[in-house]
Amino acid sequence: MTTKAPPLPTQSVQRGKRTWSSEFFFAVARISFVLSLAFQLLWVVDGRAQESRRRRNPAPDPCLENLPAPAPTPPAVRVVQLVNCSDQTLLGAANAAASANQPLTSVFPREGTWVMGPVGAPNHGNVLTIDIPPAWASTIAKGSIAPNIWARTGCRYDIAADKAQCETGGAGGVYDVSKAKLGPPGATTITEWTFYQTSTSTSGATYYKDNFDISAVNGVSLTVDIQEVGGSAEDPGAPQNIFWLTNSRVTPPNSPLSVHGDDLRADNRCPEAFRLTRADLTTRGAYSKNYGFVILDDNGKPQGGDGTVACFSNCGKYKFPTEPAMDCNISDPTCYNWKTFCAGDPSQYYPTNKTMCTKDSDCPVNGACWINPGSETDHRCVLRGFVDNPQGHCDSDICTFPYDYINPYTGIPDKSTQPPFGTCKHVDPGNPNALCIGDDTVHMVFPHAYTWPNDPQVYSDDAPLYRIIFAPGGTTVPITPAASIPACKALPSIYDYADASNLCSIPIKDGAVFGIARTPPLPWSCNLGTGAGNDGVICRW
Repeated sequence: MTTKAPPLPTQSVQRGKRTWSSEFFFAVARISFVLSLAFQLLWVVDGRAQESRRRRNPAPDPCLENLPAPAPTPPAVRVVQLVNCSDQTLLGAANAAASANQPLTSVFPREGTWVMGPVGAPNHGNVLTIDIPPAWASTIAKGSIAPNIWARTGCRYDIAADKAQCETGGAGGVYDVSKAKLGPPGATTITEWTFYQTSTSTSGATYYKDNFDISAVNGVSLTVDIQEVGGSAEDPGAPQNIFWLTNSRVTPPNSPLSVHGDDLRADNRCPEAFRLTRADLTTRGAYSKNYGFVILDDNGKPQGGDGTVACFSNCGKYKFPTEPAMDCNISDPTCYNWKTFCAGDPSQYYPTNKTMCTKDSDCPVNGACWINPGSETDHRCVLRGFVDNPQGHCDSDICTFPYDYINPYTGIPDKSTQPPFGTCKHVDPGNPNALCIGDDTVHMVFPHAYTWPNDPQVYSDDAPLYRIIFAPGGTTVPITPAASIPACKALPSIYDYADASNLCSIPIKDGAVFGIARTPPLPWSCNLGTGAGNDGVICRW
């Protein structure tokens, strides 16, 4: 958080007793003091930017050395590598995608598994390879389901039974999310894609452009970066495209998209009010009505210790674990904050609402009246980001392409990339740190990530190969180790297996393979069936 400059010292003044000389030197001294304070304030305000510049030039990462560079296997249009640079086993995941009015198409890695070993695993066992099918190309028309790719942490899984229960990134309790045609859950860093769009270069030649982003809108579970391999140095169809991943004119450069070796889950990065902990995901935790899959020990504490598994963004905090109804009453703080940070009622904003505005107060729940001359969004209400800095300032080293960003091709301030930021303090002057993490805080680790629903951080390239890197540079914040689904009888005694097995004897005899264990007085589910089992611990009878 930016430190305010101290107030000027008060002095008692005896009027009419100072000579002209003393008045002069007093004025000079006062001006010097004010300038000194101003310099100190600028130094403090710019401190985050200086830190960001220093950290955004990663040292060579052994995790990324000597990686294979596969070509797409026909008829694939692209190939994507998932690279795990953490010290724990992760599970990869993807949804099933399709163009409008077409059936959903699933994918599966060449390696025949979704398991990514830790960094240093033999034979590149920390890498998965996904061929992108033609059905995933150009998913841009209304009604399309765009590809999402992400990683899951802290998983207990059974491949043969297609079951997985993960602390972050899990969907539906299944191992193969893509096959199940499910999407990513909250509190998870995801990547979003539109592959292989037919485009025309300035010379009239055809090329194929990809758009992608790292989304932290629902929260951050891991630091993620995206790298291209073999793409063009600039957009063949629009050489001045500042969102081209390898554009050399942009300062700071677009790549890397995140700060390698950093982790938003760290205590000095994520405010306590925005941390999702392992304790929250137990049957006695803050979200026990929806989640209870972290195993408790006999002392009622998370087995293996507590810890932060994800850091919420502003929007993510108020839509987790379930999103409020669109017609919720803004007198309820959760509803008000959801509508402030998530555009909970899109009918109030452009392009749905084309009503002209002249000032911010014309717009709903802290929206911005975007003054953007020459654009369709000029004098229209839009959702905006909110920063921790009380002046609403966020240097372009942190919040990429902010309002009035100096376009390197024109040399003039650009108002078109995003509207002005609001401040956390403006939303709630009495409690800004508990209410709002500040998009500048998230952008310290993810300068080029999509941290709020109107963030412009969508990038382009035309590479045949992309790498999605999880925990680039590693992390010192613990990731829960992966494991197999436990036997019900092996759970800590706090789950009272003996009583549960007696009550469940008939379903077990009838062939139930998995149950859902909960701590008393909550009852067990004797048969998992086809459910997700998120509200308890999936175990094997």
